[in-house]
Amino acid sequence: MINLISMGSDIGNITVNVFNAIIEADIIVNYDNIDLSDLDTYIKDKEIIANGLEEQNEVRIGLDESESIDETGDIYSKLEESYLKIELAISRSQDNNVALICSNKRNIYGIANLLIQMSSKHSDIELKIYPAVSPIDYSSAVLGAPLNDFVAIDLNNHLVSDKELRNKIKFALKNDFVLFIHNPIGENGDKCNFNILKEVMDDFSNELLVGIVNDGYRYEISKFNEINEDNIIENSTLIIGNKLTYRLEDYMVTSSDYVVKPKFISQNIDFFERYLKDETPKGLDYDCEYLPCHKELEACDFCYCPFYPCADGLTGGEWIKDKDVWSCQHCDWIHLEEPCQAVRKGLEDILEDKNDLKIKHMELLKLRRECLLKTLK
Repeated sequence: MINLISMGSDIGNITVNVFNAIIEADIIVNYDNIDLSDLDTYIKDKEIIANGLEEQNEVRIGLDESESIDETGDIYSKLEESYLKIELAISRSQDNNVALICSNKRNIYGIANLLIQMSSKHSDIELKIYPAVSPIDYSSAVLGAPLNDFVAIDLNNHLVSDKELRNKIKFALKNDFVLFIHNPIGENGDKCNFNILKEVMDDFSNELLVGIVNDGYRYEISKFNEINEDNIIENSTLIIGNKLTYRLEDYMVTSSDYVVKPKFISQNIDFFERYLKDETPKGLDYDCEYLPCHKELEACDFCYCPFYPCADGLTGGEWIKDKDVWSCQHCDWIHLEEPCQAVRKGLEDILEDKNDLKIKHMELLKLRRECLLKTLK
């Protein structure tokens, strides 16, 4: 029996199933020689094979005996080393319960691919795969709440051409996916594919937020064009937000499904009664005693917001601490001409009566999201 086990980004986050599979194993094959000292109490009596290199001559595979590793090049030598480790686990599993342990640096999905295909050459091989906390979940948790709909891309897959890589990145950005990046830097510090990412970002929006996560919960959040490349290493992970991603205190947040029950005041109701009769201002209301009421102000069409409270800090709104009151004081978005026109057009299909502000609050929030994606740069 082979148990393929991912230890994840942090040994302290292994699952109960992973822990049990390790302590029940007869043999541990440590695929990339990760530190298992925290488990010493439970594995001290087991046979532990680090990398499997000491037995590689017994399980030579993949290359002709006359062919040297040097002649095949770096990629092939690394592949052969991987094959040897997995073949070793397969051979020892005939009579033993084997735990083949890997870290997130190797990506369990990649090793699972090799293990399943290589085990198909043999009869009666049993295997089970134990996932850990994935790099995606780990990085997202460290940064806060950056994920909504997202695309995950390995930036240094040897079989992916430059053209294919560009197209994948462009697709994600064009369709407002959050972008999760595996392996941003290639071996020996190769930044060729990272430079491709930068070029594509420059063509779209290099001011999108990005979170860089390294081992040990170390992270930083910045705009992509302000990124500190010195902090991006081979095993870093990057999460590039979309137009709906913003910074909230020390967290990176992508607007999702935080919905607050609508609250109304008499002025709000009165405004939308007049709005439905086409009696409210269009453009700037020069007769208003409060003008100018916002830092960026192009239109007064929505002196009272149809989405209140959106509870979404993306456009500048915020909770007044300890008051349970949502403040729109610093939200200028709906007072700009382009968003105003987009919202007006969308309200034609939603707002027929002032009570629709409450009854159709979810539809209104969907309209807000649609208009944000359309008008945010």
